Amino acid sequence: MVVTPVAAACAEDVDVVSDLDVAEERPTNAGPVLLGRTEEGGKPAVGKGEELASPVKPLDGCSGGCGAVNSTASSTCLCSEDSQESSEPGLSRAGTFLSRAGTSLQRAGSNIQLQRASTLPTEDRELRHAATMPVMFDVESDRFCCCGLWKVQQFIGCLLGVGLALFFIISEPLDGFPAASRMLGVTALISCFWIFEVIPVYMTALLPIALLPFLNISTSEFVAQSYWNWISLLVVGTYLMDIALEEVKLPRRVVLQVLRKFGTVRPGLLLASFMVLAWALALFCNTIAVALLLSPFVINLMNAAQEQALNIAATESLESGDQNDNLASEQASREVERLAHGLLLGVTFGGAIGGLATLTGNIGNYFLAGESLVSSHITWANWFFFAAPISFICVFLAYGILWLRYVRSCRVNGVDKEVLEEEFAHFEAIAGPISRDEIIVGCLQLLQVALFMCGPLLRKVFTTKYGENLVNDATWACAPALMLFLIPSSRRPGQALLTWPSVHQNFDFGLLLLIGGSLAISQGFSDSGLSVLLGNSAANIVKHLPPFVLELVIMIIVSLAAQIFSCIGVAAAVLPVLESAALSAVVNPLSLMLPATVATSFVFILPTASPCNIIVLAKSQELSQSLRLRDFIKSGVPLSVITMVIAPALVCLMGMLVFETGSPFPPWACEAAGAGCVWAPIPGIVQGHHVSSQACVVQLNLGGNVCQLWNRTMVDATPFVPGGPL
Repeated sequence: MVVTPVAAACAEDVDVVSDLDVAEERPTNAGPVLLGRTEEGGKPAVGKGEELASPVKPLDGCSGGCGAVNSTASSTCLCSEDSQESSEPGLSRAGTFLSRAGTSLQRAGSNIQLQRASTLPTEDRELRHAATMPVMFDVESDRFCCCGLWKVQQFIGCLLGVGLALFFIISEPLDGFPAASRMLGVTALISCFWIFEVIPVYMTALLPIALLPFLNISTSEFVAQSYWNWISLLVVGTYLMDIALEEVKLPRRVVLQVLRKFGTVRPGLLLASFMVLAWALALFCNTIAVALLLSPFVINLMNAAQEQALNIAATESLESGDQNDNLASEQASREVERLAHGLLLGVTFGGAIGGLATLTGNIGNYFLAGESLVSSHITWANWFFFAAPISFICVFLAYGILWLRYVRSCRVNGVDKEVLEEEFAHFEAIAGPISRDEIIVGCLQLLQVALFMCGPLLRKVFTTKYGENLVNDATWACAPALMLFLIPSSRRPGQALLTWPSVHQNFDFGLLLLIGGSLAISQGFSDSGLSVLLGNSAANIVKHLPPFVLELVIMIIVSLAAQIFSCIGVAAAVLPVLESAALSAVVNPLSLMLPATVATSFVFILPTASPCNIIVLAKSQELSQSLRLRDFIKSGVPLSVITMVIAPALVCLMGMLVFETGSPFPPWACEAAGAGCVWAPIPGIVQGHHVSSQACVVQLNLGGNVCQLWNRTMVDATPFVPGGPL
């Protein structure tokens, strides 16, 4: 028996539907309706969150209420205008008040960055940008500041950033270092604008080129060089390959073929499959692309599974003659929704952890590779050997947390093979059978990874006669990507595997500005002398803390900041500070920067913490019940706590094995520091190691003729500088 919602029942016309029609057309009259899906994303026919009303028990005649169905007379009683007017006005006013209160609370939550799914776009092109700056795309919150331009948090960020900048620039609290005081003000302004998204984060990245020359910190020429370097080309090469994978839909075909081999896929296996796939794809693709590739697939599959569960529940109710078919249908629907939420969280957690394992996975890894002090020593291969074991262990921890929360008590039998076959047929109707394009793109992706892995060996082959390296990871990234434009497509005659319109539509060019802005801040630290002051302040702390404790403190602080704000803004602001602190304190820069970079990948608690979280939150609108803040918190908090306990030990161990982070300030870092460091043949004990020579950081504020050793001893730098005095 179909009972329409109260608001719909008060319409002008109400159709009478027989019990037989209900049984044939829809299995239940309660819970979300999920019959059919669109080709674009599998969105249910009924809008998100829309549910049919619970059954109304009919009374005699029309006393059952507006739109109630009289089962005895098999007729529908409509509400007249008089009966509507006789409704109690108090209930109506109370309902309106509660509705307004709920809207106000939702907007308040959005204003303090507790992002809701309904505030985000679902179209992939807009979602790519919303993933890195969700506040800018939140259109439902109150924006009472600056003629409706800013939310509350943006207004606070603007006041805080401008206030701090003016304070540092005008008061010059760093005595004897006016340029460093001005740079500190610029850093505070940029950090606040990044964290609070006062303006788009990509435009915030242009503030260094606009401010540093006017404040007499650095020249426009030097600052501009930070915005285009080998890291920028590494981003270009890897993103082009990611776009090609999206175009040919190879990852989705692979996972469908794998799942079809299992027949009926149980919830635990389904969660493991998607997490492993997200983790594996993030090794080769950036995490934003992974989330965009997999989240629509999860939603399509679970919508189909939910439809099947509703059909089964309705059939069982009809066969048993149970009148409580609504309860059974609602129960089945909620169980599938719960599993769908677990799968989406598995995609974002697996992608974030997998992106940690490679230099091209997470955006924070790009920032690390671009920092001048360590860029010569960070390659795709050695980063993989360092981070892959950490990532592998953490993805198992994430699976365990999600299994306990979503699978252990799950009453869903799984996804039947017929659902998988239907989904595969739907996919092939759009993408067609496997083509030569998919095979070639897959081979080029493997070639790119092979070049990354063999890069350290190939570097020894391509050198100048003086032993200088001719190639680095930027070449390995761009060479296979260029072949995408040289090989003709079998599906699109007359076009290449990848076309420029596809690149223009899908490439996130703003990421290049974001990385450049971070490197420009690092340049300003060095030019202004702020790096010297930061190092002096951090020296005592670094000197007296054991390496493990130091890494633990850094990871906890950075992880908490990234959870509250965003991993991109925190990585861009923190890494230049740590690099400068390491140089001035004369400690191995990787001992400070590695734990900070790893910590920016452990962002599981809030939706706004990482681009992956934002994407799955937005895409979950296509489920009958979207993800909520509490879904992230209940799974993210225990996972974050466990990773903060285990990861520091792993970072310390792998850092010593791969990068020798336990050793003193290395020669390659001193060479990268240029005129800011000299290698002095002075024996001594440095961080518990007996050395015959060591780094000596030049003190530019003392004329450049004096340098400082690790133990804070000042020595004459003139004998150690080629060509005489500095």
